[in-house]
Amino acid sequence: MINVQYQSTSAVIGEGAPAFLIAEVSANHDQDLDQALELVKLAAEAGFSAIKLQTYSPESLTIRSVHPTFRVDPVWGARDLYELYSKTAMPMEFHRPIFDRSVELGLLPFTTLYDPRDLDFTEALGNCVYKIASFELVHIPLLKAVAQTKKPVILSTGMATLAEVEEALDVLASGGAGPIVLLHCCSSYPSEPDQVNLAAIDTMKRAFGLPVGFSDHTVGPHIPLAAVMLGACAIEKHITNDPNRSGPDHRFSAAPDVMRDMVRMIRDAEAARGDGRKIMRSSERVNRDVGRRSLYARADIAVGEAFTDRNVAVVRPGGGLHPRHYESILGKRARRAVVVGGPLSWDDIA
Repeated sequence: MINVQYQSTSAVIGEGAPAFLIAEVSANHDQDLDQALELVKLAAEAGFSAIKLQTYSPESLTIRSVHPTFRVDPVWGARDLYELYSKTAMPMEFHRPIFDRSVELGLLPFTTLYDPRDLDFTEALGNCVYKIASFELVHIPLLKAVAQTKKPVILSTGMATLAEVEEALDVLASGGAGPIVLLHCCSSYPSEPDQVNLAAIDTMKRAFGLPVGFSDHTVGPHIPLAAVMLGACAIEKHITNDPNRSGPDHRFSAAPDVMRDMVRMIRDAEAARGDGRKIMRSSERVNRDVGRRSLYARADIAVGEAFTDRNVAVVRPGGGLHPRHYESILGKRARRAVVVGGPLSWDDIA
């Protein structure tokens, strides 16, 4: 179990705890503080556990260049990487009010770090757990810097092989990082269900002995639900108040109805999973008593009369002797009279 706390909000992440549900703001703040605070409100109303930001500037991620390798697909709404990140970066001054509003609404706030140069800023913010994005899993200097904070790390693993995950974990461990949660991920936007490979959650659990969650980029609530039922300890989901907004991430993010459905389905599934003991549940008792079969008199039985298949029946309800005793009492005699329709007990048998 991993315990994380920021001011008055806290969470437990790991096996045996409810799934840690992370609402990813990503670029859906649209560089508008009111829009960002609206997303925090929606996440709290839907029942998420945490709100997650992304802390970067264009210079944190790339450089200006006209080289063709810097061009991006037009679906992202920009010509090149620098222009894209200029449009999507959250202004640094948004962080504090978003953290404060999250705490007010009972959400645990934290952020993804992309550049060691921003570490002083996030530490001054009091950030309590660091997310490492899938694209940054190979950013060794960043991993070393985050490890030195000694704080918990949530490491996303989209596009990675087991060997790459192992290398990242070795860097974090050698730097003295706090407890680590892995997130299985498919880094396509949106992800198609046949590309998600949820079975890798168990693969990473067995390979690394760490809690493993799922960073989801599919559309809808059902794949995160499946991930939880396959053992994911955390779910990260991009959120929006309108998937038709013009920003690059809105199109694959969860609208309020999907957010609510996902949280409800996951919490219902966790409740349904139970403790694994195969016993009668308290809600079943009334139906057991009414609907199970037992031994009843199908005719009046006088004192001393033998029990036979003509005067004993195996019927509903369950008020008489267990059906397993049916053959053993045949031929025995009645100790006392039993009226037709009465349940048989051991007191009735001589």
